[in-house]
Amino acid sequence: MKSDKKIGAVEMLRLYLRNRYSQETEEKVQTWLAKNPNREEIEQVSKEYWDSLKSEKDKTTFNALKRVNTKLNPHVERKEIVWLRTFSKFAAIFILLIGLSGVWYYLSHQKNPAMIEVFALYGETKQVILPDQTEVWLNAGSSLKYPSEFNQEIRSVSLKGEAFFSVRKDKSKSFVVETKNLMVKVLGTKFNLKAYPDEHQTIASLQEGKIEVQTKNKEHRQLIPNEQLIYNNHTSKLKLVEINPDDIPDWKNGNLLFSEVTLDEILQTLTRGFNISFDIDKSIDLSLEYYTIKFEHHENLEQILQVLADVTGDFSYYKKNGKIVLQKNII
Repeated sequence: MKSDKKIGAVEMLRLYLRNRYSQETEEKVQTWLAKNPNREEIEQVSKEYWDSLKSEKDKTTFNALKRVNTKLNPHVERKEIVWLRTFSKFAAIFILLIGLSGVWYYLSHQKNPAMIEVFALYGETKQVILPDQTEVWLNAGSSLKYPSEFNQEIRSVSLKGEAFFSVRKDKSKSFVVETKNLMVKVLGTKFNLKAYPDEHQTIASLQEGKIEVQTKNKEHRQLIPNEQLIYNNHTSKLKLVEINPDDIPDWKNGNLLFSEVTLDEILQTLTRGFNISFDIDKSIDLSLEYYTIKFEHHENLEQILQVLADVTGDFSYYKKNGKIVLQKNII
Protein backbone atom coordinates (compact mmCIF):
# COMPACT_ATOMS: atom_id res chain seq x y z
CA MET A 1 0.00 0.00 0.00
CA LYS A 2 2.88 2.36 0.84
CA SER A 3 4.50 1.85 -2.57
CA ASP A 4 1.22 2.66 -4.32
CA LYS A 5 1.06 6.01 -2.53
CA LYS A 6 4.63 6.78 -3.55
CA ILE A 7 3.93 6.02 -7.20
CA GLY A 8 0.92 8.32 -7.08
CA ALA A 9 2.96 11.11 -5.58
CA VAL A 10 5.70 10.69 -8.20
CA GLU A 11 3.14 10.95 -10.99
CA MET A 12 1.56 13.99 -9.35
CA LEU A 13 4.92 15.80 -9.21
CA ARG A 14 5.74 14.74 -12.76
CA LEU A 15 2.53 16.28 -14.11
CA TYR A 16 3.04 19.36 -11.95
CA LEU A 17 6.59 19.91 -13.24
CA ARG A 18 5.38 19.54 -16.82
CA ASN A 19 2.67 22.15 -16.28
CA ARG A 20 -0.10 19.69 -17.14
CA TYR A 21 -2.52 20.69 -14.40
CA SER A 22 -5.23 23.33 -14.48
CA GLN A 23 -4.78 26.36 -12.21
CA GLU A 24 -7.29 24.97 -9.72
CA THR A 25 -5.50 21.58 -9.52
CA GLU A 26 -2.09 23.27 -9.23
CA GLU A 27 -3.40 25.13 -6.17
CA LYS A 28 -4.32 21.79 -4.57
CA VAL A 29 -0.88 20.32 -5.36
CA GLN A 30 0.82 23.37 -3.85
CA THR A 31 -1.35 23.05 -0.73
CA TRP A 32 -0.42 19.35 -0.46
CA LEU A 33 3.28 20.14 -0.77
CA ALA A 34 3.04 22.89 1.82
CA LYS A 35 1.06 20.83 4.35
CA ASN A 36 2.79 17.45 3.91
CA PRO A 37 4.72 16.90 7.16
CA ASN A 38 6.75 13.97 5.79
CA ARG A 39 9.75 15.79 4.40
CA GLU A 40 11.66 12.54 3.81
CA GLU A 41 8.86 11.29 1.56
CA ILE A 42 8.85 14.55 -0.43
CA GLU A 43 12.62 14.35 -0.88
CA GLN A 44 12.47 10.70 -1.97
CA VAL A 45 9.64 11.39 -4.42
CA SER A 46 11.53 14.36 -5.89
CA LYS A 47 14.72 12.32 -6.32
CA GLU A 48 12.83 9.47 -8.01
CA TYR A 49 11.24 11.92 -10.42
CA TRP A 50 14.59 13.47 -11.32
CA ASP A 51 16.18 10.04 -11.80
CA SER A 52 13.35 9.12 -14.18
CA LEU A 53 14.33 11.92 -16.58
CA LYS A 54 16.85 11.43 -19.36
CA SER A 55 20.47 11.91 -18.31
CA GLU A 56 20.85 14.92 -20.62
CA LYS A 57 18.72 17.72 -19.24
CA ASP A 58 17.58 20.21 -21.84
CA LYS A 59 16.40 23.84 -21.52
CA THR A 60 12.77 22.74 -21.06
CA THR A 61 13.71 20.63 -18.03
CA PHE A 62 15.46 23.50 -16.28
CA ASN A 63 12.64 25.89 -17.13
CA ALA A 64 10.20 23.49 -15.48
CA LEU A 65 12.41 23.26 -12.42
CA LYS A 66 12.71 27.05 -12.31
CA ARG A 67 8.91 27.36 -12.51
CA VAL A 68 8.47 25.05 -9.52
CA ASN A 69 11.06 26.84 -7.42
CA THR A 70 9.52 30.18 -8.30
CA LYS A 71 6.06 28.98 -7.21
CA LEU A 72 7.21 27.20 -4.07
CA ASN A 73 9.83 29.66 -2.92
CA PRO A 74 9.34 33.18 -4.34
CA HIS A 75 12.32 34.44 -2.32
CA VAL A 76 14.88 32.47 -4.37
CA GLU A 77 17.10 35.00 -6.10
CA ARG A 78 17.66 34.97 -9.83
CA LYS A 79 21.38 34.29 -9.42
CA GLU A 80 20.52 30.98 -7.73
CA ILE A 81 18.55 29.90 -10.82
CA VAL A 82 21.44 30.83 -13.11
CA TRP A 83 23.84 28.96 -10.84
CA LEU A 84 21.56 25.94 -11.05
CA ARG A 85 21.97 25.69 -14.84
CA THR A 86 25.73 25.14 -14.45
CA PHE A 87 25.53 22.45 -11.82
CA SER A 88 25.33 18.70 -12.09
CA LYS A 89 22.29 16.52 -11.80
CA PHE A 90 22.75 16.14 -8.03
CA ALA A 91 23.04 19.85 -7.42
CA ALA A 92 19.76 20.36 -9.29
CA ILE A 93 18.12 17.72 -7.12
CA PHE A 94 19.34 19.55 -4.04
CA ILE A 95 17.81 22.87 -5.12
CA LEU A 96 14.52 21.17 -5.93
CA LEU A 97 14.42 19.55 -2.50
CA ILE A 98 15.15 22.87 -0.82
CA GLY A 99 12.17 24.33 -2.69
CA LEU A 100 9.81 21.52 -1.72
CA SER A 101 10.80 21.22 1.91
CA GLY A 102 11.41 24.95 2.30
CA VAL A 103 7.85 25.87 1.42
CA TRP A 104 6.59 23.39 3.99
CA TYR A 105 8.83 24.92 6.67
CA TYR A 106 7.98 28.49 5.67
CA LEU A 107 4.20 28.05 5.64
CA SER A 108 4.11 25.89 8.76
CA HIS A 109 5.80 28.69 10.70
CA GLN A 110 3.58 31.50 9.47
CA LYS A 111 0.55 32.81 11.35
CA ASN A 112 -1.17 33.48 8.05
CA PRO A 113 -1.29 30.56 5.58
CA ALA A 114 -1.07 30.96 1.82
CA MET A 115 -4.11 32.56 0.19
CA ILE A 116 -6.00 30.92 -2.68
CA GLU A 117 -8.27 32.80 -5.10
CA VAL A 118 -10.79 31.02 -7.29
CA PHE A 119 -12.63 32.62 -10.21
CA ALA A 120 -15.87 31.74 -12.00
CA LEU A 121 -15.66 33.17 -15.50
CA TYR A 122 -18.56 34.63 -17.46
CA GLY A 123 -20.82 31.85 -18.68
CA GLU A 124 -19.91 29.39 -15.91
CA THR A 125 -20.55 28.54 -12.27
CA LYS A 126 -18.02 26.79 -10.07
CA GLN A 127 -18.14 24.69 -6.92
CA VAL A 128 -15.40 25.14 -4.32
CA ILE A 129 -14.68 22.98 -1.27
CA LEU A 130 -12.95 24.98 1.46
CA PRO A 131 -10.39 23.50 3.90
CA ASP A 132 -13.10 22.98 6.55
CA GLN A 133 -15.31 21.16 3.97
CA THR A 134 -17.65 24.14 3.60
CA GLU A 135 -19.20 24.06 0.12
CA VAL A 136 -19.37 27.21 -1.96
CA TRP A 137 -20.95 27.69 -5.38
CA LEU A 138 -19.63 30.71 -7.27
CA ASN A 139 -21.87 32.46 -9.80
CA ALA A 140 -20.54 33.77 -13.12
CA GLY A 141 -18.16 36.71 -12.89
CA SER A 142 -17.36 36.07 -9.21
CA SER A 143 -14.22 35.39 -7.20
CA LEU A 144 -13.54 33.92 -3.76
CA LYS A 145 -10.34 34.33 -1.74
CA TYR A 146 -9.61 32.02 1.19
CA PRO A 147 -6.62 30.61 3.14
CA SER A 148 -5.16 27.19 2.42
CA GLU A 149 -6.09 26.27 5.99
CA PHE A 150 -8.20 27.82 8.72
CA ASN A 151 -5.76 28.05 11.61
CA GLN A 152 -7.23 31.18 13.20
CA GLU A 153 -10.18 31.60 15.56
CA ILE A 154 -12.29 32.88 12.64
CA ARG A 155 -12.73 31.17 9.26
CA SER A 156 -12.58 34.25 7.07
CA VAL A 157 -13.12 34.41 3.29
CA SER A 158 -13.52 37.30 0.85
CA LEU A 159 -16.15 37.46 -1.91
CA LYS A 160 -16.55 39.59 -5.01
CA GLY A 161 -19.73 38.72 -6.87
CA GLU A 162 -22.33 36.13 -5.90
CA ALA A 163 -22.04 32.83 -4.06
CA PHE A 164 -24.17 30.27 -2.26
CA PHE A 165 -22.61 28.97 0.97
CA SER A 166 -23.27 25.70 2.77
CA VAL A 167 -21.13 26.27 5.86
CA ARG A 168 -19.70 23.37 7.85
CA LYS A 169 -20.66 23.90 11.50
CA ASP A 170 -17.80 24.51 13.93
CA LYS A 171 -18.75 26.12 17.26
CA SER A 172 -15.12 26.94 18.03
CA LYS A 173 -14.58 28.87 14.79
CA SER A 174 -17.23 31.16 13.37
CA PHE A 175 -17.34 31.61 9.59
CA VAL A 176 -17.10 35.14 8.16
CA VAL A 177 -17.66 36.33 4.58
CA GLU A 178 -16.31 39.77 3.78
CA THR A 179 -17.55 41.83 0.82
CA LYS A 180 -17.06 45.45 -0.16
CA ASN A 181 -20.06 46.68 1.84
CA LEU A 182 -21.19 43.85 4.12
CA MET A 183 -19.71 41.27 6.46
CA VAL A 184 -21.69 38.08 7.16
CA LYS A 185 -20.96 35.97 10.25
CA VAL A 186 -22.25 32.42 10.75
CA LEU A 187 -21.60 29.17 12.61
CA GLY A 188 -23.29 26.70 10.29
CA THR A 189 -25.92 27.58 7.72
CA LYS A 190 -26.97 27.90 4.08
CA PHE A 191 -27.31 31.30 2.50
CA ASN A 192 -26.89 33.24 -0.73
CA LEU A 193 -24.84 36.41 -0.88
CA LYS A 194 -24.91 38.70 -3.92
CA ALA A 195 -22.22 41.39 -3.78
CA TYR A 196 -21.13 42.47 -7.24
CA PRO A 197 -19.10 45.70 -6.85
CA ASP A 198 -20.75 47.33 -9.89
CA GLU A 199 -24.35 46.83 -8.75
CA HIS A 200 -26.32 49.17 -6.50
CA GLN A 201 -27.44 46.51 -4.02
CA THR A 202 -25.80 43.86 -1.85
CA ILE A 203 -28.27 41.12 -0.92
CA ALA A 204 -28.05 38.34 1.69
CA SER A 205 -30.75 35.63 1.54
CA LEU A 206 -30.93 33.02 4.30
CA GLN A 207 -32.16 29.50 3.59
CA GLU A 208 -31.16 27.65 6.75
CA GLY A 209 -29.64 28.45 10.16
CA LYS A 210 -28.91 31.99 11.31
CA ILE A 211 -26.56 34.73 10.15
CA GLU A 212 -25.50 38.12 11.45
CA VAL A 213 -24.87 40.87 8.91
CA GLN A 214 -22.77 43.94 9.61
CA THR A 215 -22.56 46.93 7.27
CA LYS A 216 -19.45 49.05 6.81
CA ASN A 217 -21.21 51.63 9.03
CA LYS A 218 -21.30 49.03 11.85
CA GLU A 219 -25.06 48.43 11.67
CA HIS A 220 -26.01 44.89 12.70
CA ARG A 221 -28.94 42.70 11.66
CA GLN A 222 -29.71 39.06 12.40
CA LEU A 223 -31.53 36.94 9.83
CA ILE A 224 -33.61 33.83 10.33
CA PRO A 225 -34.58 31.42 7.51
CA ASN A 226 -36.53 32.92 4.61
CA GLU A 227 -35.40 36.44 5.39
CA GLN A 228 -33.50 38.68 3.01
CA LEU A 229 -31.38 41.72 3.78
CA ILE A 230 -31.06 44.31 1.01
CA TYR A 231 -28.33 46.93 1.37
CA ASN A 232 -28.16 49.96 -0.92
CA ASN A 233 -24.50 50.43 -1.82
CA HIS A 234 -25.02 54.11 -2.67
CA THR A 235 -27.23 55.35 0.18
CA SER A 236 -26.12 52.80 2.84
CA LYS A 237 -29.79 52.15 3.65
CA LEU A 238 -30.83 48.61 4.43
CA LYS A 239 -34.07 46.77 4.78
CA LEU A 240 -35.02 43.34 6.04
CA VAL A 241 -37.85 41.49 4.29
CA GLU A 242 -39.50 38.11 4.59
CA ILE A 243 -39.40 36.01 1.43
CA ASN A 244 -40.96 32.80 0.20
CA PRO A 245 -38.65 29.74 0.27
CA ASP A 246 -39.04 29.57 -3.51
CA ASP A 247 -37.56 33.06 -3.74
CA ILE A 248 -34.17 32.01 -2.40
CA PRO A 249 -31.83 32.54 -5.39
CA ASP A 250 -31.35 29.24 -7.22
CA TRP A 251 -28.97 30.25 -10.02
CA LYS A 252 -26.72 27.25 -9.33
CA ASN A 253 -29.50 25.10 -10.81
CA GLY A 254 -29.94 27.43 -13.78
CA ASN A 255 -32.91 29.42 -12.45
CA LEU A 256 -32.90 33.23 -12.52
CA LEU A 257 -34.88 35.31 -10.04
CA PHE A 258 -35.01 39.10 -10.21
CA SER A 259 -36.70 41.03 -7.41
CA GLU A 260 -37.24 44.78 -7.70
CA VAL A 261 -34.25 45.33 -9.98
CA THR A 262 -33.68 47.60 -12.95
CA LEU A 263 -33.33 46.49 -16.56
CA ASP A 264 -29.68 47.48 -16.30
CA GLU A 265 -29.07 44.93 -13.52
CA ILE A 266 -30.98 42.25 -15.41
CA LEU A 267 -28.79 42.78 -18.47
CA GLN A 268 -25.65 42.68 -16.30
CA THR A 269 -26.75 39.31 -14.94
CA LEU A 270 -27.40 38.01 -18.46
CA THR A 271 -23.99 39.30 -19.59
CA ARG A 272 -22.25 37.28 -16.87
CA GLY A 273 -24.45 34.20 -17.06
CA PHE A 274 -24.49 33.79 -20.84
CA ASN A 275 -21.11 35.44 -21.58
CA ILE A 276 -22.71 37.79 -24.10
CA SER A 277 -22.29 41.52 -24.78
CA PHE A 278 -25.08 44.02 -25.33
CA ASP A 279 -25.11 47.05 -27.61
CA ILE A 280 -27.85 49.24 -26.16
CA ASP A 281 -29.58 52.20 -27.77
CA LYS A 282 -28.76 55.23 -25.59
CA SER A 283 -32.38 56.36 -25.66
CA ILE A 284 -33.48 53.23 -23.74
CA ASP A 285 -33.82 54.08 -20.04
CA LEU A 286 -32.29 51.19 -18.10
CA SER A 287 -32.77 52.53 -14.59
CA LEU A 288 -36.23 54.07 -14.52
CA GLU A 289 -38.42 51.03 -13.83
CA TYR A 290 -38.00 48.14 -11.37
CA TYR A 291 -38.99 44.59 -12.26
CA THR A 292 -39.70 41.35 -10.40
CA ILE A 293 -39.50 38.34 -12.68
CA LYS A 294 -38.37 34.72 -12.64
CA PHE A 295 -36.95 32.51 -15.40
CA GLU A 296 -36.66 28.72 -15.25
CA HIS A 297 -33.49 26.82 -16.13
CA HIS A 298 -34.97 25.50 -19.39
CA GLU A 299 -35.52 29.00 -20.82
CA ASN A 300 -32.73 30.10 -23.16
CA LEU A 301 -31.36 33.60 -23.74
CA GLU A 302 -33.65 34.34 -26.68
CA GLN A 303 -36.75 33.38 -24.69
CA ILE A 304 -35.62 35.54 -21.77
CA LEU A 305 -35.02 38.55 -24.02
CA GLN A 306 -38.41 38.15 -25.65
CA VAL A 307 -40.12 38.17 -22.24
CA LEU A 308 -38.17 41.28 -21.22
CA ALA A 309 -39.06 43.02 -24.47
CA ASP A 310 -42.74 42.21 -23.91
CA VAL A 311 -42.69 43.28 -20.26
CA THR A 312 -40.89 46.58 -20.76
CA GLY A 313 -42.44 47.36 -24.14
CA ASP A 314 -39.50 49.66 -24.70
CA PHE A 315 -37.19 47.78 -27.05
CA SER A 316 -36.75 45.14 -29.71
CA TYR A 317 -33.57 43.12 -30.17
CA TYR A 318 -31.47 41.29 -32.74
CA LYS A 319 -28.03 39.71 -32.91
CA LYS A 320 -25.17 41.33 -34.82
CA ASN A 321 -21.43 40.57 -34.84
CA GLY A 322 -21.68 38.38 -31.75
CA LYS A 323 -23.57 41.01 -29.75
CA ILE A 324 -27.21 41.47 -28.78
CA VAL A 325 -28.44 44.83 -30.04
CA LEU A 326 -31.29 46.50 -28.13
CA GLN A 327 -33.14 49.02 -30.25
CA LYS A 328 -35.61 51.60 -28.96
CA ASN A 329 -39.19 51.03 -30.03
CA ILE A 330 -40.65 54.00 -31.88
CA ILE A 331 -44.28 54.66 -30.95
